[in-house]
Amino acid sequence: MSEYSRRQFLVGATATAAAVAVPGLAGAADPPEWTPDHITTVGDDPAELRKYEPYLDIPWDDQQSLVGVYGWWADSSDHDTRAYYYWAKYAKQDSLADSIPLVGPLFAADSHFKDHEPVAQFVDTETGEVQETMWSGWHHVAVALEAADMTYVQDEADFPTHPSLEVETPHHHYSHQPDETAGVPAHTISGAEFGSFLEKQPLWEKNDVFESSHTPSVRDPWEAKSRGTWWPEDSFDYQLRRAQVVLGWYNGDGEVLI
Repeated sequence: MSEYSRRQFLVGATATAAAVAVPGLAGAADPPEWTPDHITTVGDDPAELRKYEPYLDIPWDDQQSLVGVYGWWADSSDHDTRAYYYWAKYAKQDSLADSIPLVGPLFAADSHFKDHEPVAQFVDTETGEVQETMWSGWHHVAVALEAADMTYVQDEADFPTHPSLEVETPHHHYSHQPDETAGVPAHTISGAEFGSFLEKQPLWEKNDVFESSHTPSVRDPWEAKSRGTWWPEDSFDYQLRRAQVVLGWYNGDGEVLI
């Protein structure tokens, strides 16, 4: 993990005490300055990230476009869960219109280079069991399912921890995949990197990767869950999300957009 600026008010005694209570804290570090104050410790150890990584049912063409999946985890003084937060990065996003011969690209307003899609897992800090999983269910509008309603795969732990998700072509958002045998671990996808969001964040920030997003939601998975979207309030997409909530809209798989 790269060296980050640390908050001076965090003391070693606090981290030592937390390490006794919280599973996986051996790879923990103080938060970088861009995280909100309620986040007390963070980590990006690959073995820890693999414990809660998504299993993805992803089409071949989308595999070729996938650059990597980048994660981190965080503990919070305001919440009794640990959040594992993953962002999948794609080289480009195509449009449904692209499939129309000759004239399709002329109408492909939603096509663009580079695409980033989030998944977050909220885990009991004492047992390590997943309580809830959230993902981008349609155009950076969130879907969240409690563990009792979600399909998980058991692999890296003594109980199921990996959310089973299907990557939707061509926009790369996700839907719940009830067939736990359909997907593969994110870190095993050929040609794609599995790495640290904490390491990528400074470069992505410099390159304005999330310029059109709600920055606090990108940096804080609990904030994203409370808002139900990664769009800023002054955007058209956020207003569309409000209409979806009022009208009770669903994504294409019948999942309620929160």
